[in-house]
Amino acid sequence: MNSEQWEALCKRCGACCFEKKIDRQGNVLTTSIPCRFLDIHDRTCRIYQHRLEVEEDCIKLTAENIADISWLPEDCAYRLVSKDT
Repeated sequence: MNSEQWEALCKRCGACCFEKKIDRQGNVLTTSIPCRFLDIHDRTCRIYQHRLEVEEDCIKLTAENIADISWLPEDCAYRLVSKDT
């Protein structure tokens, strides 16, 4: 799958763009606080092409790292595709 096909998988739920907290047991909890660059109406990043340079906490979701990112929703297209491979 090329990068364009990978990017097209995103359903624009925005779940990956909300701040996360780690509780005392080490569980990652998604907060209701969006990234400052997330357009909360259409769930797109206003600086998407430069997000990794501008926002130090932004993680690029790739086929290689998606299995290690447990805080994404079960119905995330990236997670579903990675389970199939």
